[in-house]
Amino acid sequence: MKKLKVSIISPNLSGCCSILDIGVTCLATFINERTDHKANVLDYTFKVKEWKEYLKRKLDEFKPDVIGITTTSLFMRYVRMTIDEIRKNYSSTVPIVLGGYHTTLNSESAIQEKGVNVIIHGEGEFIMADYLNALAEGKSLDNITGLWYKKDGQVFKNPKRPWIEDIDSLPIPNYDLWEDIDKYFFFIGQLWFMGTRGCPFKCTNCSEEPMTRALPGRRFRMRDPQGYVKEIKHQWLKYKDRGFRMAHPFDAVFTVNEPWVKEFCDEYKKEGLVGKLPFSVFTHGATSQEDKVKMLAEVGCKEVRIGIESGSERVRNEIYGKHATTEQIRQAFKNFRKYGINTIAYNMLGGPTEAKKELWETYDLNKEVDPNKPIFFIFRPLPGTDIIGMVDGLGEEIDAAAMSHEIDTLHWGAALKSKNRSENYVEYFQLRCFAYFVSRRIWRLVKKQKIRFFINFVKYMSRAAKYKLDMRIAFAYFLASCGDNLFS
Repeated sequence: MKKLKVSIISPNLSGCCSILDIGVTCLATFINERTDHKANVLDYTFKVKEWKEYLKRKLDEFKPDVIGITTTSLFMRYVRMTIDEIRKNYSSTVPIVLGGYHTTLNSESAIQEKGVNVIIHGEGEFIMADYLNALAEGKSLDNITGLWYKKDGQVFKNPKRPWIEDIDSLPIPNYDLWEDIDKYFFFIGQLWFMGTRGCPFKCTNCSEEPMTRALPGRRFRMRDPQGYVKEIKHQWLKYKDRGFRMAHPFDAVFTVNEPWVKEFCDEYKKEGLVGKLPFSVFTHGATSQEDKVKMLAEVGCKEVRIGIESGSERVRNEIYGKHATTEQIRQAFKNFRKYGINTIAYNMLGGPTEAKKELWETYDLNKEVDPNKPIFFIFRPLPGTDIIGMVDGLGEEIDAAAMSHEIDTLHWGAALKSKNRSENYVEYFQLRCFAYFVSRRIWRLVKKQKIRFFINFVKYMSRAAKYKLDMRIAFAYFLASCGDNLFS
């Protein structure tokens, strides 16, 4: 069988320095370790100024037989720019494959993208391997479940493939595939890990619930905690001298299953990671009971990330489907503070039917629970999510420009026309939140670090300017990740 080469592209031109895509890493690692083919990773994050030259040079050097591009709804314009560049300046015939959340949830539009030959509908590891094998052997693509492809002007949609059942069998992601891994360590100091796939919650503004329905089989799967911790230790031993300072399990809700959390914590102790590698997890207001928080704190959890979404219980639960009461959120923050765990709080401003009064409830709740790092996004519905179908029924309108994928971040720009408040008011309110909460964080950091804060600031932001990162986002990551800020 002919051995093929595949380049997998992370087309991040947003200026954000944290898009170290674990899905891309898992796919490229799987191809290299479980097939006869060879994969490399191309990443624009620190090549924004010269991304076209970088892309052409890398493709000319590697000469891939197939090019894969990961897709997220926020980055679709970068996907299209990449495809155009490949077709104009590299090859008009090399197969281009799209995969990722956006492609799985928007398959009909993804397969119609100009220049695209194939899409992966679901998890990529085994589907991509089967596609490469068929291509190498000159076989038909008809029997590859999870694959859609174009042939002679027609689109062929193969049957769906169930979610991968045994995620413990997948190889440890190889982050050396990212040539700029050391730059990521400088800016964020973290690596991503996955001990689960999917999510048991059904939030309307999240892609996970429609992903659950997209394919047959069990979407929410949990790894054996023993193997999970061994993977974390493997990466720590590999990268501890290169700036890897905090593990970030990227599980949607790490605290959903108490016996699993306990086993993870026990293994973390056994592997000798306590006191050596702190970690950060995503949690949920309804799953942050004191016993679990205490277990996590005892083995080195230094930070949790939790969605408040809205200070209004109506908006949070009836609109976003979060299923967390305000009292549960208050108690969760009390638990984190009691055991010395820092908090990142995610808030969504300007959601469907959200009134000015409810925006202020979000402001007030954040003041009350006092997260270390509050973040205020502006609501923007992602294609394929359930909340899009709710908007019309609520008598509101999604701004067409905001849904054109010309906005590549949830940080800036209102996307919903509402009878309850103007778009300008939502944007003003976001600035009001940042003015208060960011100023408060800066004051606390300066008070603690004194002159060291300013030295780190100049060093960090100078490096961000050098790589043409978005300075607003870079400043946010400076406050979250630089030096002692990562643990403050």
